[in-house]
Amino acid sequence: MNNYVIFTDSGCDLAPATLEKWGVQYRGLTFSFDGGATTFTDADMPVSEFYGKMREGAVAKTSAVNVSVFTDAFEEEVKKGNDILYLGFSSGLSATYNSGRIAMEELAEKYPERKLIAVDSLCASAGQGLLLYIAVQKKAEGMDIEALAKHLVDIRLNLCHWFTVDDLVYLKRGGRISATAAFVGNVLGIKPVLHVDNEG
Repeated sequence: MNNYVIFTDSGCDLAPATLEKWGVQYRGLTFSFDGGATTFTDADMPVSEFYGKMREGAVAKTSAVNVSVFTDAFEEEVKKGNDILYLGFSSGLSATYNSGRIAMEELAEKYPERKLIAVDSLCASAGQGLLLYIAVQKKAEGMDIEALAKHLVDIRLNLCHWFTVDDLVYLKRGGRISATAAFVGNVLGIKPVLHVDNEG
């Protein structure tokens, strides 16, 4: 059985120090403010500063991890003789998972002896982080890469994601509700309870 490395992305909302302690590698989504040319990752800006800017009215725009970033990161491990299991941010919320999958498909042609498996978590934030925690535990118990990938797929729909929002501005910006619905909802103080469905 070959050694394998678990990869994820910053959609899991776990601190880089935690991921390092677990032996998990990750690549970060990027963001910019108000259409600026400067892009940041979660490692570049403290969370408190990020939310401080948003409270002051700045508009953040996120971008998925691109294929080349994943290709470079995965290839570095593949060259060491490691297989890779990538657990990605829900494909229903970001193109990040698909970037990772495409990078693996390209590398599979170049390194056919390696096992490169991408698993769509269909999750975000704490849900993705919980799946990642389980993956780390199962790997430590000796589960091989293929069994672990199957296990994650088997249990991912057992997670329930329920959350609320303070206002409807970001749902409107993301195209999830109309401008009229956001205006009326904010005037009435509506704070909907939302959930992530089985398509992520």
